[in-house]
Amino acid sequence: MMKMLLRSIMIVFFLIGISLSGLAQNSGDRLYSQGLELQKKQTIKSQKLAISKFQSAKTLYDSETKKKQCDDAIIVSNNIIKTIIANKEPKESINNKETDIKTSVLELSNEKLQVNYEQRTVAVNVTTTESDWTITPITSNDGVAFVSINPHLNEKYFDIIIPINISTQKRKQVIEVRAGNLIKKIVIEQSGKPTILSVEKSVVEFSSNGGNKSVEVYSNSNSIEKDNNNRNWKVVSKPQWINIIGEEFKEKGILGKLEDKVKGLVKRVLLVQKIHQ
Repeated sequence: MMKMLLRSIMIVFFLIGISLSGLAQNSGDRLYSQGLELQKKQTIKSQKLAISKFQSAKTLYDSETKKKQCDDAIIVSNNIIKTIIANKEPKESINNKETDIKTSVLELSNEKLQVNYEQRTVAVNVTTTESDWTITPITSNDGVAFVSINPHLNEKYFDIIIPINISTQKRKQVIEVRAGNLIKKIVIEQSGKPTILSVEKSVVEFSSNGGNKSVEVYSNSNSIEKDNNNRNWKVVSKPQWINIIGEEFKEKGILGKLEDKVKGLVKRVLLVQKIHQ
């Protein structure tokens, strides 16, 4: 009796399974048919809705044949979408846009360099769609182009060679890179070498009667002090009882040679003590 009951239950479940499977297949067929109807409308929106129907139908189908049928229908809808887009924008217009993009690309890995006074070489990468590109150093305001260029056109980069700055003043130069109709500029700023200011004596003694004393002063500065006869240094502070009565120039002495190898002049400042009344 128990065996017959179990067998009856299994038969019922089997029939239910068949019924559900058939229901799923019918639902898949209905979705597939709806997709075909949408596919007939030549719009991007209808094709996207059709693809959604085909994808839903595919999940309900058990048959590999019908699943492949859904995949093929999806491919057709995607091709229709591509055709609609292509018809809206002629190929000639697309080609023109591609050409514009090609001629408009020019990028540099560096567009501003700030370096100290020491010599160095900096590599700059060039990204461009053009086959030919050029580099031109532009002279600075004083007409000097202190950097030099070593191009590597095939590897699409170039070296900027910056020599040592023997001046204490900073300097600036621009490099121009051209590709097609586009131009990019690199600004190079190099600081001056450290300023040196030396005096022969740190203490100058006078007797009570006053008198003249001389002190050698050396500076490698390239600045110009207009209020000191365009020399590169000046006295900015002193006691009231000290007067500067003159200067004389001579070739750089031992003090200057120790400080800097660059040619220059040592300035001798003559000091006098003011006698109190």
